[in-house]
Amino acid sequence: MGKAVLVTEGDSPLGAVLVRLFRAKGYSVVTTTPNGGEGAGQRVIREDDAQLIVPWNRRSPLSARNVLLATLNAVEALDEVLILQAPCPSANALPEAASAEIERSFDEAKGPVFLAREVLSYFPPRRRGLLAMVSFPSAGSDTAVQAAMREGFRGFASSLMTGQNGTGIIVNGFQSSGASVEEFADFIDRTLEEKARKISGHWFVCQPRGGFLQGVFSTPARKSD
Repeated sequence: MGKAVLVTEGDSPLGAVLVRLFRAKGYSVVTTTPNGGEGAGQRVIREDDAQLIVPWNRRSPLSARNVLLATLNAVEALDEVLILQAPCPSANALPEAASAEIERSFDEAKGPVFLAREVLSYFPPRRRGLLAMVSFPSAGSDTAVQAAMREGFRGFASSLMTGQNGTGIIVNGFQSSGASVEEFADFIDRTLEEKARKISGHWFVCQPRGGFLQGVFSTPARKSD
């Protein structure tokens, strides 16, 4: 039987490619789509037996719990979770960014924290499971708010990688250094197969193909930049 995998941000370019790759391997895939409503009473959209789409309000801790519960109702047991960094709504330079826009960006950033808490509560009794935190920069140069969201996500992810010794839980991070969506998704898939399901506490960095530096660069979380 294939793995059961939860991938957030399935409506994003990177999330959509990851879902496609995992489904091609025969995995049962659950993914999330944004939902601006309250956390309770979310409508679950079943596309077919291989995929479930769960609406998710990133600002709601109840919604994060419902994502996990809906996933478990569909797959019974969850093997792996890939939490992609939430999109940053603020794309303006800081002096031009509206206060509401900045506030919304920070609100959206709560989603990965709420969901990681639920996942790391679910995995320990089973003494196994993989959590991958995926940081993917915006196209072009980051604005100040986007950079703050990215660095905050990476710092949070690095903090999760410590303290997992002896639990059977694997926590790793993935980040891109200028690679395309397709390159990064393929890199994540390949690295999971080759390394990231066997070791914990590392960042895996994807360099664009054809660059001077290529391949997998893994760094213990405590030494991550």
